[in-house]
Amino acid sequence: MTTKVADPVIEVHDLTVSYQRKPALWGVDFSLPSGVLAGIIGPNGAGKSTLIKAMMGLVSGDSGYVRLFNRPIDEVRGKVAYVPQRGTVDWDFPASVLDVVLMGRFKKRRLFSRLSKADEALALRCLEQVGMEGFKYRQISQLSGGQQQRVFLARALAQQAEIYLMDEPFAGIDATTEQTIFELLGKLRDEGKTILVVHHDLQSAYQYFDWIILLNTQLVASGPRSDIFVPDYLRKTYGGKLNMLTSVGEMLAEMEAPTREK
Repeated sequence: MTTKVADPVIEVHDLTVSYQRKPALWGVDFSLPSGVLAGIIGPNGAGKSTLIKAMMGLVSGDSGYVRLFNRPIDEVRGKVAYVPQRGTVDWDFPASVLDVVLMGRFKKRRLFSRLSKADEALALRCLEQVGMEGFKYRQISQLSGGQQQRVFLARALAQQAEIYLMDEPFAGIDATTEQTIFELLGKLRDEGKTILVVHHDLQSAYQYFDWIILLNTQLVASGPRSDIFVPDYLRKTYGGKLNMLTSVGEMLAEMEAPTREK
């Protein structure tokens, strides 16, 4: 099942991406409306990170296309913020926490123009939002994994984008911080921003996302949470991982989640 969106802010059409002739994504096709907090959910190796990278133009597709605001990514990068996986970043780069967050302001400035006091004040507010204001002069390499991830979230916030694409932003973050950041993302959604997050925890996915994309190389389902987060689609997504499905079934029962009608 794929819910069709009349005026999508994100459109992925028939997207296939291969690595060494092996498909990581196959014919993926979905769209998102503006103002949703959406999760890309699926097992390890399902192509979730590849999908985000393809949307950012970081990997090339074999076929299909991605449109943001009905335009290619290169025409709208200033409206898109990206949070990569922590493991893909060179954390030895000599920069302070504040320097990293200020990098999010460069897209808002002309070439060679200086950042202003207002830019710095905004960066400090973004650090405060993720609980990292006390580390502003600390070298990024000296932080824990969870702290580094929060700094990159602050950098994305400093971009003041319309679309936020986030690849496993909660990896290495404790449950309290995860809740705080989800609440922050919910506020962005309420302001009309569109947030798309690669995520692995099904329980928090059901709790916080209002739009779900189930992926396992091919698209299984995409749509509002109540339509998609049901046992039939979860089984198709996770296949024969019985331990996983047992825990999911228990979780759905506890949440009184709906079952798709036949």
